[in-house]
Amino acid sequence: MKNYFILLLLIAQTSIAQETLTLENAISIALEKNYDIKIAEKQQKVVETQVFKGNAGMLPRVDFNTNAGTAFNEVKQVLANGNETNRFGTNLTPSANVAFTWTLYDGKRMYAVYDRLKNQSQLSQIQTRIAMETTMANVMAAYYEIMRQKQTVRFLETIIKYYEERLNITDQRWQFGKGSKLDYLQSKTDLGTQLSLLIQSKTDMRNAKTALNNLLARDPNMDFDVQEVVELSFDPTQEELKNRARTANKTLQALRKATDITIIQQREAESLRLPRITLNSSLGYSLSKTNAGLFLYNQNYGLNTGIALTWNIFNGQITRRQIQTSKLNTEVARTQEQDWIVQMENDLVRSYNQYQTDKEILKLEEEYNQVADENMKISLEKFRLGGSTILEINEAQRSLNTSLNRLTNARYNIKISELQLLRLSGELVK
Repeated sequence: MKNYFILLLLIAQTSIAQETLTLENAISIALEKNYDIKIAEKQQKVVETQVFKGNAGMLPRVDFNTNAGTAFNEVKQVLANGNETNRFGTNLTPSANVAFTWTLYDGKRMYAVYDRLKNQSQLSQIQTRIAMETTMANVMAAYYEIMRQKQTVRFLETIIKYYEERLNITDQRWQFGKGSKLDYLQSKTDLGTQLSLLIQSKTDMRNAKTALNNLLARDPNMDFDVQEVVELSFDPTQEELKNRARTANKTLQALRKATDITIIQQREAESLRLPRITLNSSLGYSLSKTNAGLFLYNQNYGLNTGIALTWNIFNGQITRRQIQTSKLNTEVARTQEQDWIVQMENDLVRSYNQYQTDKEILKLEEEYNQVADENMKISLEKFRLGGSTILEINEAQRSLNTSLNRLTNARYNIKISELQLLRLSGELVK
């Protein structure tokens, strides 16, 4: 019987452990199941499948062509020797050939195209990481929101205990004629207010869990618990953040890759000014068979080989306009890149300053909370002994309530500030 009880206890403990969702597990599930990431990965595969030399025109092309035709006609012929032909005839003309075409030179356009395809693939990889980064940031923010709601529920439950004790004291005083009914009714009203806030906070926590389940592509009604993540392991200097962001920020990487692509497109456009040399060859067979005409049967086999050169002299300035457009696109891309660097560094400075402020606020709120909690206990004891009025105990309760609420928000704000710095510096997804 004892062993059976121990087994049940172990099963219960395992079940409880399984219901706790850590932040690391939440991120892992999101990276595996989130639909935005799945879409980005599939789009990346689509782009990657386009990266091969044949798609850039670097490989020869071989075509097999065949045709079979027939004709019905009436033939009337008078020859110089006086012979005449007057009959209704049929004509059969099957043919087939294997054609070989290989561009030997096109102003190095094929190499530029191949480079562009590879860079587009790299850009797609960066975009996938951006999707992963966005999902991770959303998951972490949703997880921190659940933490905040959980702490809110906990501090309300702590506050309610004090309100219940105050209600019992005022009730006993009123029953024994040592206090007023007004104090009792006020205490009951204040307790009801806190109970209503607790009910709403529990609803907010369930909704926060539903939002996280949505990011994890899970059943919205799946319940779980979260671990409180309060450690601050990320504390770089402002200059370190800037240096990391210049190389690791995913949006900046995407902009730089987009600039590289516009430069390659400029090479593509400029190659149109140069000649194009093509090797052409074909192996063919043709047959003509008729029962009316000068040649009743004609059959041919042949191998043709040649080199063709094409050099555009004038096409209405289309090439020149394409080159101008590609240069302008490069300038636009570089301007966007520089603009983002300025914005990113400004955001980093503001986020870093906010992060330092949030750390100071958190430290102060933790100290003030200890003071407010001690003040609450002393005030409650004085009220129990009749050494203070209900106004004094009410003020102590209000101070503790405010302190707990500010402490909860301070813990949430510091994690959001940390998350913002991690994202701007490119440390979320490496």
